[in-house]
Amino acid sequence: MTAPAMPADQFWEIIGRAGQADADPVAHIDALRAELRGLALEEVKSFEIAFRRRLNDAYTWDLWGAAYVIHGGCSDDGFEYFRRWLVSKGRGVYESALADPDSMAQLDVRAGPDGMWEFEEIYYVANRLFQEKGGQGDVRDYSEPEAGLGGSEPSGEPFEEDEEHLARRYPNLWRRFGAEPLG
Repeated sequence: MTAPAMPADQFWEIIGRAGQADADPVAHIDALRAELRGLALEEVKSFEIAFRRRLNDAYTWDLWGAAYVIHGGCSDDGFEYFRRWLVSKGRGVYESALADPDSMAQLDVRAGPDGMWEFEEIYYVANRLFQEKGGQGDVRDYSEPEAGLGGSEPSGEPFEEDEEHLARRYPNLWRRFGAEPLG
């Protein structure tokens, strides 16, 4: 029962406009809600599917290891919230991080609500709006399953929870966060 995903340019424009309010997580959520409120019910579904695909594409060992260094550890839930934060930062940050996770050391971006690079709450906006607009069930039921929720392993080569390994694999992130992680 999967619906089509929203075109990438439209998805990233919505994320970008909502992200202009990222100084405050509540304002960011409100801005995304306002963006989605102007969409038809089917477009809200398409947005959710596009969001889920971005989360799934970011389900890699390289990014999980980067999140591990940034936060001084990273559980499976923490990695899920990190991926949500990553999408919320917009196309440029997201695509650069996927291409080279170590490049995130150069980011001068706001942390999420708890001072971490995580943003759990952003994922619930589309579903709440879907229901407000009269949608039946959960908007996520129209999408592919989310990676990491009892499914397959992340793509790529696993990282080792060893300081020497992490410093070699993520030299820039290690220099920035190794001694003082956000967590």
